[in-house]
Amino acid sequence: LSKLTKASISLYQTKISDAGGQVLSAGLGRPDLVDLDFRLHDTEVGEKTGVALGQSVSNCPKLVNLYLAMSDTQMGDNSGVALGHGLKLCPNIAKLYLNFYSTKLTDRGGEALAAGLNRPELEDISLLLQDTLVADSTAAALGTALKSCGKLEKAQLVLYSTKLADDG
Repeated sequence: LSKLTKASISLYQTKISDAGGQVLSAGLGRPDLVDLDFRLHDTEVGEKTGVALGQSVSNCPKLVNLYLAMSDTQMGDNSGVALGHGLKLCPNIAKLYLNFYSTKLTDRGGEALAAGLNRPELEDISLLLQDTLVADSTAAALGTALKSCGKLEKAQLVLYSTKLADDG
């Protein structure tokens, strides 16, 4: 596994705990990893898993394609902060898919996550924040971050069933 360049992990409706998710996420921090697809749907994972995932991403400087889907979990602001920080340390990300659906994410984590999207090399982004507690300041931070993406060719942003006001 020392030369692992591509990883795909999908866990749907499992009983994996936050401790198990933390260990699994921590194992993904590989310096040669180029392509990561990590999906956690309807599990028991929470903030420990999200923080470990953010730390792992920060240990993948060659990462080009990142697909993260976290739905129906207990992940929240600490996860968003850690992931935002991790993304800042990945200078080569060109394609990014982030899905935080039915999580505990608020503006504190949403703004930090948005700051991590300030990626000059980013060409393609899909971001889904649905059934979260993010609001106007996250939307503003997303707009600011995406302005810096000079190579952006494709963007899909879905902010649905959030705390976003009409002026956000």
